[in-house]
Amino acid sequence: MVLFTDFAFSQVYNTSVEAKINLQQYGDVIQITGSALNKTSSSQSLRYILSVIKNDTKSSNSSKNDQTGRFVLDLGEKKNLSTTTINTNEKDRIIILLLVYDEKDKLLGMDRIVVNGNEEDEKLELEENKQKEQILNVSPDATQKENDGVTLRGIVIEETKTKPGRDFYKMFYSLYSANNVNGEEIVTVKEVLALNNNTKIEIYVANEKVVEFFVTPQNEYLKKMSETSIRTVYWYLQKYKQNKNLKKYY
Repeated sequence: MVLFTDFAFSQVYNTSVEAKINLQQYGDVIQITGSALNKTSSSQSLRYILSVIKNDTKSSNSSKNDQTGRFVLDLGEKKNLSTTTINTNEKDRIIILLLVYDEKDKLLGMDRIVVNGNEEDEKLELEENKQKEQILNVSPDATQKENDGVTLRGIVIEETKTKPGRDFYKMFYSLYSANNVNGEEIVTVKEVLALNNNTKIEIYVANEKVVEFFVTPQNEYLKKMSETSIRTVYWYLQKYKQNKNLKKYY
C-alpha cells in the first residue's frame, strides 16, 4: 500500500475551516476518519462530503461511495465528521476526498489522499514537495501571503440525483481523465431540479457556472453533451489560469 497526500499551497482552501483525513490501520483494514477544525472566531454552520473512489486497475471501471452530513463548529472547535473503512489487500487505486462547504455551498476546506497511487500521483507529489520547499525558503511575510491554504489539482466533484445524471458524470469524468485536463480549479458536476420534475446538469469551475443543459436519458445525447462540456470546461480552465497569472503579474 502506497499513500500520496496532496498539499500544494495557495490562498484558496483550509483558511477558515480546515478539513483533514486521518488514517488508522487495524490488520488488513484502514479506518478513515474525516475531521474539520474551525479556525475563525465565530461558529460555523457547515456540510461535508467524504468520498472513497475506487479505480479498478484492470478494467478501468470506477466506483464511488459518499458519506454526507451537516454540522456546526463553535469557534476553535475540531470535530470528527464521518468514519469508513477500506481493505488494504485491494490493489486498486483509491482516492479519499474530504470536502467541507458553508451554508452558501462555498468550498472552505479540503483534503485528499491517494492509496496505491500511480506514476502520475508520484510525480505530482514530487512537484508539490518542491513547491513546499520553495515556500519554506521564502520570508515569513511572503509565506503568510502565499501559504494560506491548500489547492489540489484534477478534482471533479459529482452531485447528481438520477441515473442519467450519473451516466453523464461518468462520461464527462472519463473524458476529463483521458485528456489529462488536471485543472488547478475544482470542477463540480451538479444535477438540480427543473420544471415539470425534469432535471438539468450544471457544471461549475471555481464556483462559476460554465455549462447548463436539461437531462435526457438517451446515451447518444449524453455522450454529445459530455464532449461539448469537456471542451468548454477545458477552455474556461485555461482562461481562468491566464487571468489569475495576469493578476499576479500586475
